[in-house]
Amino acid sequence: MLEISVQKQCASLTDLVLTESFGVPVGPLPKQTDSGFFEQDNMFSGTWECEPGTLEIDLDLMEFCHLLKGHWILTSESGQVTEVKAGDSWIFPKGWKGTGEVIETVRKVYFILT
Repeated sequence: MLEISVQKQCASLTDLVLTESFGVPVGPLPKQTDSGFFEQDNMFSGTWECEPGTLEIDLDLMEFCHLLKGHWILTSESGQVTEVKAGDSWIFPKGWKGTGEVIETVRKVYFILT
């Protein structure tokens, strides 16, 4: 029987572990941690955190994000700048390319569909 998956109090989780980089670093690799709580077929969900730094991003997946804390500036390959701060939600469409500059440590809840 299928059951509900829950990750409680995502903003204050302390069990995040080091994870592979979300993108290619531009300069020093910012520390990135993750706590996944759901994986089924081509779907994944969890909480991810990244310290300040810049990453080149090239996504072959679709991702819904909700920022719990921090400040992130996302600049697409075409030059469109999207600034997100705590409380904002957005979608990275499959195939999105650009850079992500973490201004202030970010923590997001995500749902990925590959």
